[in-house]
Amino acid sequence: NFDLKLDENLPKVPINEFVVWEIMEPLIQNSIDHAKRSDIRISIITSYNTDSKTSQVQVIDNGRGIAPDLLELNERGIKRIFQENVSTKDNSEKTGYGCYLAYEISKQRCGWNMDAENLKEGGCCFTITIPN
Repeated sequence: NFDLKLDENLPKVPINEFVVWEIMEPLIQNSIDHAKRSDIRISIITSYNTDSKTSQVQVIDNGRGIAPDLLELNERGIKRIFQENVSTKDNSEKTGYGCYLAYEISKQRCGWNMDAENLKEGGCCFTITIPN
């Protein structure tokens, strides 16, 4: 199940919609793949902060959350979940690139920031912060 809560005041971004999809799809797929429950609910929430002139896009799920070791920072301050070849899947072939690519595209191509965290009530939240 998907819930959309979209802020009408969110400014347009000067990024091709296919690039935006290359960022969003792996985050959504990660939530589906790692939820480990049949009643997965994914919320996509957008908001615009007029004071800081930033937009946020959040992908939130009600799954089991992200393993704590994947939220640890490396020496460059990047969480392990966003590093290349990092996966919790049993079959390591062709895995470990989704969150890495989403992070790299958002950071390098778009100049956006991305974060991941576990929620107190369960599940996880990926947050993309877009300077406007």
